[in-house]
Amino acid sequence: MAESVRFEISEEKEEAGKDWIQGFLRRHPDLSLRKPGNTSAARAAGFNKVSVGRFFELLGQTLDKHAFTPDRIYNCDETGVSVVPKTRSKVIVATGKKQVGALTSAERGTTITIEICFNAAGSYMPPMFIFPRKRMKRELLYGAPPNSSAECFETGWITAEIFLAWFKKFV
Repeated sequence: MAESVRFEISEEKEEAGKDWIQGFLRRHPDLSLRKPGNTSAARAAGFNKVSVGRFFELLGQTLDKHAFTPDRIYNCDETGVSVVPKTRSKVIVATGKKQVGALTSAERGTTITIEICFNAAGSYMPPMFIFPRKRMKRELLYGAPPNSSAECFETGWITAEIFLAWFKKFV
């Protein structure tokens, strides 16, 4: 078995070592070490009290006006899935925190975009995959959820035309 190495706080480098971090976490059981998820600078800048407050104000007004039932309230979004795994450093956060973010630079490697949509009652639409290629191959959807669809675009990103095609299926 490997011998553990003791790390102290280095006054010279002003860094905490592994033993210091472990002791700190033992003294603060409400904190844990987690890997942060990627958060773009634009998303972080748009997530502020004014923007979030305005969103919920508009949402409340719309729900009051139209009295939508949960099966008529949908959320859709696209997400990029990189085929190149990335390693991330860990950060200390309060235990129980569901989401932890970290700013990242531009994506590297091949990205596949997935358009997903579900309603407040828990039903979902089959996803649409956007593959970074010129021509579609049926094999790309092997193992995908039933009734999934796919489009191809050179970058693998969604375009207005691709979204419109997906939206027509939704309607």
